[in-house]
Amino acid sequence: MTRRTLILSGAAAAGAQSREALYLSNLDRCQPASALSRKPRRGHWRMLDYEAEGIKGVMLVAGQNTGAPEIRYAPAVTGRHEIWFGLRSYSGVDQSQLDVRLSGDKAFTRVIHRGEDRGRLDEYYWKTADLAGQEIVFRQRRRQLVPGDPESVANPCAGAWLAYIKLVPAGGTAERHEKRLYAHHDAWSYTYEFRPTTVEEIRSELEPFRDTDFSRIYWEGGMGDRMYLPTRTGVPATDHWIEDPYRVGDRLAAETWQAWKRAGIDPFRTALEHARSMGLEFHATYRPAGFHFPVPEDEWNTGGLYDRHPEWRGRDKQGRVTPRLSYAYPEVRKAALGFIGEMLAYPVDGVCIAYNRRPPLVEYEPPVVEAFRKKTGLDATKLDDRDPRWLRSRAEVLTAFMRELRAVAGAKPVTAIVMRNEAENLYFGMDLEAWIREGLVDTIVPYTSAERLLSTADSWENPADLDFFVRITRGTKCELAPNMMPRVMPPETYLRRANGIYRLGVDRLFFWDTNARYDFSPSWSILRRLGHKEEVRAWARSGSRAVARPGRKLLKLGDWDLTYATPG
Repeated sequence: MTRRTLILSGAAAAGAQSREALYLSNLDRCQPASALSRKPRRGHWRMLDYEAEGIKGVMLVAGQNTGAPEIRYAPAVTGRHEIWFGLRSYSGVDQSQLDVRLSGDKAFTRVIHRGEDRGRLDEYYWKTADLAGQEIVFRQRRRQLVPGDPESVANPCAGAWLAYIKLVPAGGTAERHEKRLYAHHDAWSYTYEFRPTTVEEIRSELEPFRDTDFSRIYWEGGMGDRMYLPTRTGVPATDHWIEDPYRVGDRLAAETWQAWKRAGIDPFRTALEHARSMGLEFHATYRPAGFHFPVPEDEWNTGGLYDRHPEWRGRDKQGRVTPRLSYAYPEVRKAALGFIGEMLAYPVDGVCIAYNRRPPLVEYEPPVVEAFRKKTGLDATKLDDRDPRWLRSRAEVLTAFMRELRAVAGAKPVTAIVMRNEAENLYFGMDLEAWIREGLVDTIVPYTSAERLLSTADSWENPADLDFFVRITRGTKCELAPNMMPRVMPPETYLRRANGIYRLGVDRLFFWDTNARYDFSPSWSILRRLGHKEEVRAWARSGSRAVARPGRKLLKLGDWDLTYATPG
């Protein structure tokens, strides 16, 4: 059934006008027809009749064991349209997921339904595109767990419930973007989750940023001596020496990197080139504390610098060895700069140091304790841990590293992801005011306002928590880009946090692990255009109303009347 109705579209563009929407609910028209079945069959999409408020049609369903093939739908329209999908999930632990692309696209994108109500169809905005001559291509998501057998039934699939496609005419004017947003991608978690082995799958990780307010992607290239690119001197992410990976995802990640190596695929270069093709700046990101990890990741750096140079390890206040390499040793800083240099050998737009993971980088190592004693005549091990004289002296280590980094990076912008306030930064050896004063950093990203870098806590609920960062960057060439946490938030929370930050005069926003956020839910529809400061302010002035979550009640599914409810 093809249905036309007049609606108020709550599309990605705020202030959308009333437009005639085309509902394509006859999904039994998908091709090839041989991929469709009225009964549940492995390797087929199940066609299921349904009725919902104001619409009825044929839904496509694929289960966790189905292994449904790629199918195409020809919408037979021309011109620019917003493309929406009517989705359902079976339950909270079986979130409906689809890989989607247009026939002219270079890569799929991943749409994840976050709804909990099985009696509702939610409408998710995907993107706006000219549909002349285009088909919409769908693919069930499958995770290959069985080595060497991608078709095995033991490879679990994500459930999928697609009820209809909604098309809304968008006119000839392209959506305006205000490029204030910065995204981060850890370049590893998708290998753990999905086992990608092709160039296309790497591109898919970047496609959601197309036609959004994002201007930069911070893509990780390494941590410590573990590198996420074809490395000359570091430890590769192939993990081929690990006989018994602890988690399934660890094995899948290793298989991914080994497959890329065999195929001659450089994921770092692939990501860089695709980001550039989309108009995104590409900033290489490095975790300086990644030379050693706790169990069960302790095998990741086998044979690396931590194993080969125990004399470079950290020391605590009592002189005991700690499980990390210390930047108090010039040799460690030189090694880190060498790994960063491997990333800078690519035509990247900047470099970022992610200090927000596994601090500290300097403790009570003999060189830094002795330097303090010579300068002050005091024994640092006898002072309070937070004695400002000691902390200022110890901070000279990372200031030296930042000077060395600036020499290596040259004119390329340097970003630092840092702690929550002045005291915590100084405690972990970071004198941000000195870095800014000497021109060693171009962008400061406070990771969170929560203690101990807690990723699950709300950040910047009180915008005044950013006062220190606003003060030290005001009137300088260093910009401030606060990070918003946690990774997943309701759309209203994104708007509220952004409004509070913008009111401080801050002009940039940062999002750690954006690959955990771009699900095309209502939250992503807000986040993707959160650079529109005036829209954010207008929302706040209008009373911070709830963001529309378009959809409709599901009335009948197959032969079951969903208005007739019984327990169990």
